[in-house]
Amino acid sequence: MRSGLAALGFAAACAIAPNAHAQDAPAIHDPWEGFNRKMFALNDALDHAIFEPVARGYRAIMPRPVRNGVANFLNNLRSPVVFVNNVLQGNGRQAGTTVARFGINSTLGLLGVLDPATSMGLPRRDADFGQTLGKWGSHPGPYLFLPIIGPTNVRDGVGSLVDLAIDPINWADYEHHNAVIITRGVVYSVATRESLLDATDQLRRTSLDPYVSVRSGYSLLRESAIHGGPTEMPALQDIPEVEPDAATAPETPPVQPPPSDGVTPGSQLPDNHGAPDDHLSLNNIPTSSPVVSLAATQSMPISQPTAKVGNTP
Repeated sequence: MRSGLAALGFAAACAIAPNAHAQDAPAIHDPWEGFNRKMFALNDALDHAIFEPVARGYRAIMPRPVRNGVANFLNNLRSPVVFVNNVLQGNGRQAGTTVARFGINSTLGLLGVLDPATSMGLPRRDADFGQTLGKWGSHPGPYLFLPIIGPTNVRDGVGSLVDLAIDPINWADYEHHNAVIITRGVVYSVATRESLLDATDQLRRTSLDPYVSVRSGYSLLRESAIHGGPTEMPALQDIPEVEPDAATAPETPPVQPPPSDGVTPGSQLPDNHGAPDDHLSLNNIPTSSPVVSLAATQSMPISQPTAKVGNTP
């Protein structure tokens, strides 16, 4: 029921930090860092004990087409919330795209299990009320890492409550209301964690301070969404492979060509291809264990395994 960006303790950091320059990072106000780090450690422990094993079991049992269908269906259910925020942001074109996607996928896509709208030139773009407040000029406020829910801030926390209120599944009167809400939350939690398995496995190895990486990545992704940039994780193949010692490994000296007339071996300019790129330093490559709550995941977007992950089963 919170936005997908704030509900997942890891997704935001995966999405933006590897491709962001350090100087692009917004100033982050973190007055409660001691508390936040304790909650971060709790999230990691819960993920190792519960969420990651369940997600791996889900991947082992469910073939990829089924997992894609589940993700499509649940993302389609979020369309009313996305539409309202499109309108509040004054983005009429995207509001029209959201309505068209919902209509096409709910009919031709068999209640949203398939996503023909994307192949028709109507790609999905998420929106939430925290993003809306940011577009209206609201500052994020203090950073906060909450148990189970993950990274957020005051602005996005308020936005999550508004998204809860405008989601028809939460307030509409229908049979088995509570069972539907709980079931959606459980399925969202498992499906979203499964979509991040490869990214977390890859990035866990490379972060010197996972807490700082997630904090920076979350803040960068939120700023990106507010200013029209990415709102979800990129494909895993877009995340650079960096070994833990890559940033400190000595550069291999270039091979000097044999001397020619008028040129001595020592006069050649060194090749700098081996120098590490500043924005790919280990400090900017995040890792953590995403832990998702039932309440937090009832309206989050899910990255498609086929588009987001490389060679998964």
